[in-house]
Amino acid sequence: MELNEIDDDIEAFLVESYENLNHIEGDIIELEKTSANGEALVRIYRSLHTLKGNCGFLPFPNLESLAHAGENLLSCLRDRQLAITPDIISILLQTVDSIRQMLFQIQATKHEGDRNYSALIGALTRLSEVKQTPKASQSHEPAVNTQTLQIDAEASESVESVNHELTEISTLTTSESAYIRVNVNLLDQMMNLVGELVLARNQIIEFSTKFKDNNFAATCQHLSLLTAELQSGVMKTRLQPISTIWQKFPRVTRDLAIASGKEVEVEMEGADTELDKSIIETIKDPLTHLLRNCIDHGIELPAERVACGKPSVGRLFLRAFHESGKVNIEIGDDGRGLNLERLKGRAQQLGLVNPVQAATMSESEAMNLIFLSSFSTAKQVTHLSGRGVGMDIVKSNIEKINGTVEIHSQQGQGTTFKIKIPLTLAIIPALIVTSGGDRYAISQGSLQELVRLEALNSIEILYDVPVYRLRGNLVPLIYLNQVLQQDSVSNLETLSLVIVEVDNYRFGLVVDTIEDIQDIVVKPLARQLKALSLFAGATVLGDGTVALIIDVVGLANRTGITAKQKQLLSENAANSQEQAGDRQTILLFEGPQGARMGIPLAIAFRLEEIPASAVEKVANQDVFQYYDQILPLIDLYKIFSDSDAFSTRRYANGGLRQRNHLDDEALAIVAETLQIIIVSPYAELSVGLVVDRILDIVEEPLTIKGIPSRPGVLFCAVIQGKITEILDIETVIRIANPHLLQLATHD
Repeated sequence: MELNEIDDDIEAFLVESYENLNHIEGDIIELEKTSANGEALVRIYRSLHTLKGNCGFLPFPNLESLAHAGENLLSCLRDRQLAITPDIISILLQTVDSIRQMLFQIQATKHEGDRNYSALIGALTRLSEVKQTPKASQSHEPAVNTQTLQIDAEASESVESVNHELTEISTLTTSESAYIRVNVNLLDQMMNLVGELVLARNQIIEFSTKFKDNNFAATCQHLSLLTAELQSGVMKTRLQPISTIWQKFPRVTRDLAIASGKEVEVEMEGADTELDKSIIETIKDPLTHLLRNCIDHGIELPAERVACGKPSVGRLFLRAFHESGKVNIEIGDDGRGLNLERLKGRAQQLGLVNPVQAATMSESEAMNLIFLSSFSTAKQVTHLSGRGVGMDIVKSNIEKINGTVEIHSQQGQGTTFKIKIPLTLAIIPALIVTSGGDRYAISQGSLQELVRLEALNSIEILYDVPVYRLRGNLVPLIYLNQVLQQDSVSNLETLSLVIVEVDNYRFGLVVDTIEDIQDIVVKPLARQLKALSLFAGATVLGDGTVALIIDVVGLANRTGITAKQKQLLSENAANSQEQAGDRQTILLFEGPQGARMGIPLAIAFRLEEIPASAVEKVANQDVFQYYDQILPLIDLYKIFSDSDAFSTRRYANGGLRQRNHLDDEALAIVAETLQIIIVSPYAELSVGLVVDRILDIVEEPLTIKGIPSRPGVLFCAVIQGKITEILDIETVIRIANPHLLQLATHD
């Protein structure tokens, strides 16, 4: 078990033990008042039994022995084999004090310490051995009292040392109060209230745009920040580490390996990665099924592995980590991998594909056959292989929470399932679009980019499918108004495309207009509407109107766009071969002094427009709150402006910006909004670049290159016929704040 898993178990153990101990102490005091209180005896016994049982899973043998001795004494008292006396009450309270001291030691050091409690344990043991019958009760009672006093004297040394540390115990009381237990239903209710607050915040902000009152605008901005912080805080209370699922996997793996005659070891990374409780519950069964598949279908028998030159023990690994605002989970093995020809043959036998489709399939398409309904390669049904109704359910359950699952496999080396899921489902960022006069929301997690077409002749028809050539690749189009059977009100001279991705396929959704991205509260559809596959839910917008949330997976399935994409793969492959060369996809933007600049699109995580008042200063670093992160902000004017010719301009909250040739009137104006490019050069580091204007996204061969023009520039290139500076992001960050690079671990 990894160290962080042990720490999590100890923390949970301490929270429960402190709670039990407080109940025990109260019941002992109550027992002293009313010795015939049988319910109090039972409660004390059960609490000590629970404490002892929990110790059995952790390396605390001394605490377990003390709890066991106390449990035995309570068993005698509960069964009326021993009378309750003031001396017994005292030794029980001494036991409580000793347990509390041991818990304090565990909390401080993760170990129970080396203090000797043998005298106290011996006293409890000898007391529990003194049993009395109803007839001999009176004659035995003076003997019991005498022996109790003697035992109490023997234990006095141990108890005295505890009493000398009352100061530490008072500190412990503070530690106990650091945790409380809250009913999950209360957390759900709080989440709903925060959702309603977000809706009210959106309405107030929209209302504020109708007035030109700076004080009102500042108050609205403050309300927005407070709402975001409250939303983040409530979401954190619902987070649970994925170890709550994974901690059961070693046992499951052991049982399955024995049942299948295999040898398997489990490796886990990122067990402390946190997810919303509702998502944890949803992915528990899919992850377990993937684990079973890896053991049953992936990892070979020991003799087969040795014959292939592998260790006899198979390797099963689980990884979890945060990336790009999502949780990534990987489950894989080092087994035989997927046999693509066998998969295609089996799919033809089941009538799922025809020979032509099987022959023209890509490797990725062949691997995804295992997600088809009723697909199974098992020759006979076993308790491990199931009945062929598992992997399609796994995929659909993950997609229900706006997640995706991918397969990566290499024959003879193993298979890995890669899952991406959102952190939470209740409040999500979404793009608002219109079609037929109605507004709809699209989850930001599905968005790739937005395209505005000025010329309608750029739309082509191929295989009876309208397509658009996006940087050389054919992207099929779906007209939302046609799917919804609406009358379009869009401008016939232009088209607005929302490029989304589904199952590694991209398509363009044609809408009337594109509005903005905002946080929305996901409301489930009524029972009568749940059968509509086009929509994942609904939300209330800032003006009080209801907008349906488009389910891009359901939309793709409804229109058959995924099947149409397969016909276009060969065309795209041919285009890729024709356009082979040193081609790169570059995000172009305008920098200082109107300079034309660019960065590789691969490191650009998101384009955002934020209010200038959202910029704050921490030490000497400008930062802004981006959902559940605090991102550093780098103003390119500070990096590239001439040091002897710039003026200073302030953001609303004190952040500084350097600009050239600004007159007094310009300096008096506080920028209302800032265009930000969020870049992630490394998985561990994301920063926001302040630019003047986003220009375009292009894919061109960078055949004409020049030397760097200045520090922070990697090289110059001719793009769209104009000289463009390609930035060296690492150098830009180093110039702005070298400390940020210490957060990134890279070769």
